[in-house]
Amino acid sequence: MMKRKEYDYYPTPNWCFEELPLDWKRFTGAHEPCGGDGRIISFLQSNEIPTTYSEIREGNNFLDWEGYTDLILTNPPFNQTIEFLHHSLTRANTIIMLLPLRFLASIGRKQFHQINTPTGLIILSRRPCFVEGRSDNTDYAWHIWDKTDRTPENLNWL
Repeated sequence: MMKRKEYDYYPTPNWCFEELPLDWKRFTGAHEPCGGDGRIISFLQSNEIPTTYSEIREGNNFLDWEGYTDLILTNPPFNQTIEFLHHSLTRANTIIMLLPLRFLASIGRKQFHQINTPTGLIILSRRPCFVEGRSDNTDYAWHIWDKTDRTPENLNWL
């Protein structure tokens, strides 16, 4: 069994967010809760979205962030996903998180999903590789909670 990386640091492959079918011009600002190596931040900024970030390895815990933004786009540490979602839902108009599809299927998360049903899913047709040279054999999707109408609703595939 593979040992988990410290802080669940698994950078998101660029194609996972670069290929999202979104009109990035519709977002006025963003926050990346898991800044990591800056690849999502750079992508958002290259789309002219003013972007702030948190990064636990720099001493900036997202769960302590008190700002408000238009968009949160991130690949959160799986063991803190519910905490990140609760916090995000009070801090942004649109939340888009890369999560395993199995995140939807858990008795422990059933109540959360009944209260906070995602408005859309963008399912990744190919599996991302978070560890050099191999896939973790997990199916992923961008799970979306949108208080506006700027993201695809229901099920979509990338």
